[in-house]
Amino acid sequence: MDERDILTFMTNKPYRKNVGMVVFNSFGKVIVGERIQFPGSWQFPQGGIDEEEDYLEAAKRELYEELGIKKATYVTEYPDWIPYDFPNSLGLNSHLQKFRGQLQRWILFYWDGGLDECDLIHHEQEFLTIRHMEIEETIQAVVEFKRPVYEKFVPIFKAAIQNYIAENVKTK
Repeated sequence: MDERDILTFMTNKPYRKNVGMVVFNSFGKVIVGERIQFPGSWQFPQGGIDEEEDYLEAAKRELYEELGIKKATYVTEYPDWIPYDFPNSLGLNSHLQKFRGQLQRWILFYWDGGLDECDLIHHEQEFLTIRHMEIEETIQAVVEFKRPVYEKFVPIFKAAIQNYIAENVKTK
């Protein structure tokens, strides 16, 4: 295949449906994880949507699989699907090579548990560690190829977090 054939092949691949979860606490801090494949980069949990699975159910399942969180409260979601392409340098797992990138739906959850309550290893471990961060910091903390996605939903979720806390969280 020459370069033009590779480009045609890449652009004709489908996107993998995926869901991303932003979890915040009563202080407005969000949980981010340091991905095993990208040490030094921090991102929100995300995962594939199974065949015939509703994206909200996928979000709850993935939240449990990646962080061990079972009882987070749904707050809102970004209104559109957001696509991103995998960079050629990614070195994808075999099951992802058939995809051009991912088509994501982003969901915002409230959970006021401690990081020590999270379980990163009960399923297939994806994060080396997790921490809290200000949501606007995540745009620079995530791997570069995902930044345009974060730039879309982060401002909307920041406002939703502030509104939720003002309306629902009692000050301590």
